[in-house]
Amino acid sequence: MCAAIAKKEPCLTDMRVLVIFGSPKKNGETAQILDAFIRGLPDNIPVDIFDCFERSPLPCNDCRSCYHSDLCAFSDLDDFYKKLETADILVFASPVYNLSFPAPMKAVLDRMQRYWAARFIRQVRPPIKRPKRALLITANGSQSQEGGEMLERQLKPILTVLNAKLIKSIHYYGADKKSPLETAIKGAQNTAHLLFK
Repeated sequence: MCAAIAKKEPCLTDMRVLVIFGSPKKNGETAQILDAFIRGLPDNIPVDIFDCFERSPLPCNDCRSCYHSDLCAFSDLDDFYKKLETADILVFASPVYNLSFPAPMKAVLDRMQRYWAARFIRQVRPPIKRPKRALLITANGSQSQEGGEMLERQLKPILTVLNAKLIKSIHYYGADKKSPLETAIKGAQNTAHLLFK
């Protein structure tokens, strides 16, 4: 029996990781850092990857259906919502586009409106019962950390309605000049180890 049961925490074998991947490049800097994190996880941890560019989600249009029921008017993210609600660890991995998330990933984040509506309109507290830890991975073309820090500021309010707490951010910058990735890769691997210590 798992010792975590007595503390009402998920057992290691029950824990799930959901990655929200926001890069169009399968082997770019964002993907390489993310891969280092995944390789650092224990072998028995299930990892689901939601590829924002492959799925190309519909944007929120403020229809306010979620003001009245625990549903989104669009069904394209129904499977994603189920994985989100049952995940223990959320990983947001994104390049920086104009000091923000790329459009497909921004669409996913905006579709978290259903949980905002649950919390602040329908008074469901918390909107998602299962607590989560979150990791943010960013890759920025410029030599400044400003882009990664900006994405972090944008993400934090969303995490509050997902019952999630940001535990670590890994900001890689200098991609345009091919700055070394080693520090970011090591940080991702170390974070994966620390999560399951």
